[in-house]
Amino acid sequence: MNENDTSTGRNQSGLPPDGAMPRSAFGYETSPNPDTVADADADNPQNNAPRNSFLSIAEIGAISRSRTLRLQNDDAIVAVDAKPYHGDIDTFLDILFEIEDGKSVMLTIWRKGVIYNIIVRGPLGCTFEYAKPDISEAINNDFKEADIGHPDDYSTFEVLRDIKRKTDIIDTRPSDLIMFIPAIWLLQNRLWEALLAVTLIYGVTLSVHWVLFVISYILLSLYFKKAQVPLRRSFSLFKERQMWLIIAGRSMREVQEICRKIDPKCDFIDSEVGPVLPDEAPAKKRRRPRK
Repeated sequence: MNENDTSTGRNQSGLPPDGAMPRSAFGYETSPNPDTVADADADNPQNNAPRNSFLSIAEIGAISRSRTLRLQNDDAIVAVDAKPYHGDIDTFLDILFEIEDGKSVMLTIWRKGVIYNIIVRGPLGCTFEYAKPDISEAINNDFKEADIGHPDDYSTFEVLRDIKRKTDIIDTRPSDLIMFIPAIWLLQNRLWEALLAVTLIYGVTLSVHWVLFVISYILLSLYFKKAQVPLRRSFSLFKERQMWLIIAGRSMREVQEICRKIDPKCDFIDSEVGPVLPDEAPAKKRRRPRK
């Protein structure tokens, strides 16, 4: 039996024959929908989903892809591959389970009025419920104003932030520069310790023999090509920044704009959206005149 098949052993109302609470394809119990009542004569389980509603995250798994992607409770699933999704929970879980190796799906997330995208390659490992009507209405209004492009135009950006809200964004797309001129790439990304080590290796090998320099240059270029993202992530963690968000975007500016909407006080290392606006100074109280 296919482990991803969620329809086996269910009657037309979507319940198991013994009347127990239905379980999703991931193994969690699906939250009952307060806005609908299961119809025993329904021909399609999709009819159990509320009209024009969205799925909301009810609980994040302790060890799950959703936690790795920095999703939160009450985040809503707005669209799948840029198409609005109003289906039921089991169908959504089946979509994630059926992602082939090497393939991905872009999910559009709504979080407290902010819409952004993520790229997933399998089940999220969290429990879902149907969003409340007022939340669904707010999502519909925000989604109409959102600019969602084709999924192929998006790539993953990792956002790390420290306690002072100093924010570093890592573009996970491979860079051709690091393959040919690693020192320039290290300089651009302010990886001073790695730049110093590479410069010393180049100097020592060149002083010994030019052939040894060429070999070391090729080996370091191949290493940096494989490790450019883990290297930037490690140095950012070394500077006491923690993973804050993982966002799919079309450009660095777009990702910074989304981060600024979520937290207006995040300060980017290479800002393309301007500096953080200072807080307004509180009005000073006038002293009572002395008599």
